[in-house]
Amino acid sequence: MKCFVTGATGYVGNFLIDRLKNDSFDVHILVRNQCDYDKYSSKGYKCFLGDLRFPNTFKGYFNDIDYVFHLGNIASWWLKRSQDYYDINVTGTYNLLQELEKTNVKKIVHMSSVAAIRQPKGMIADENSKHNEDFESQYSRSKYLTEKQIEIFLKKGLPIVTLNPGVITGPKDFKTFGKTVIGIANKKINSKFCPDSYIPLVYIDDVINLTIKALDMPIGNKYVIVGENIKISDVFDIVCNIKNLPKITRSTPTWNLYLISYLSHFISFFTKSRPKLPIEGLKAIVLGAQANSKKTCNDFKFDFMPAEEILKKCISWYEKNNYINNY
Repeated sequence: MKCFVTGATGYVGNFLIDRLKNDSFDVHILVRNQCDYDKYSSKGYKCFLGDLRFPNTFKGYFNDIDYVFHLGNIASWWLKRSQDYYDINVTGTYNLLQELEKTNVKKIVHMSSVAAIRQPKGMIADENSKHNEDFESQYSRSKYLTEKQIEIFLKKGLPIVTLNPGVITGPKDFKTFGKTVIGIANKKINSKFCPDSYIPLVYIDDVINLTIKALDMPIGNKYVIVGENIKISDVFDIVCNIKNLPKITRSTPTWNLYLISYLSHFISFFTKSRPKLPIEGLKAIVLGAQANSKKTCNDFKFDFMPAEEILKKCISWYEKNNYINNY
């Protein structure tokens, strides 16, 4: 079976293409530069140079493809050019789907985000949830608008299944969540932040398993991919318990975090580098998010890994790879 993966060089994409290859799929991937082309070609993947922003760069790539996994997007809380969120996430998806209209592709699995259906603080999102359009970030708004494109192309007959994962973590996670776990375990972070905010956490293996299983799901369906909604305070407590460290009782006031964030943006204005604490990332953390994956569990007959086990696995990997010191 021939499959094509966009966003293959990202965190989830790397795990997905390895699994697809191990499952004997004929894996084709889209890469944006020669360096990635050489790197992934040497691993046995069929690489194609192209950029979703520019349709002519990938014209004809999907003519003989059975399945497409669309993970290509930019996920960040800060960009030098905010228009990139829309050029890559929204317009890039539109360009891809317009190209796929010309093919006989059997199924398209679109990797969206809980951010696209996020509900007001304290409310739990599910597959039927509509975003209130009270966007805390450009990223969130771009993912919402991307799903609007998905709806249009579904009506035009494209065979799309949409997945809405929460905060994905696991081995090799050096994003915000992973850095936080490492910081707590190494006693570098000694004060809680936004303790009552929720994180819709999910383990990378669960995401990969469900992404592949989604090929068998009915066209037009959406699925929330969240293992457990966990308070940030509980993340701190569980990590400390796993590492046999004293519980952290101190909390940094939210106003202090905003002060740090705005100061880091002021410095960033002159350095042209990423702020230490992007304001949109802080807003997302303060707001938090919760999502219900009951439909996913029922339809896929699937049980998600609970948060405590996720954290144990993450910490074990960080320790084995010397990212956490053992005291």
